[in-house]
Amino acid sequence: MNTKYPRQVRIIRDARKAMRYSQQQVATLIGVHIRQYQRIECGERDIRYASMKLGLSICAVLGIDPLVLVFGGEFKRMNPADEENFEDATGRTLLE
Repeated sequence: MNTKYPRQVRIIRDARKAMRYSQQQVATLIGVHIRQYQRIECGERDIRYASMKLGLSICAVLGIDPLVLVFGGEFKRMNPADEENFEDATGRTLLE
């Protein structure tokens, strides 16, 4: 395993094993060649730079929240009720 992307690799591999899928089964379900999937799972290819379709397909098949995969445990979802109070770096709210 490539240690450059250990968190994403670990999340994908652990989810696949928890679902008792083989790499071939996941590759078939997401519509790619097994070697393409293996490159992602072993860290040879960074999932963050894969196509959105491929990334979301992997998440859907393995039951992974895409936001957790990309941003990790630090990601906090915004409460829709707080959107009107959210300010960006310029100080403008989302509704302006």
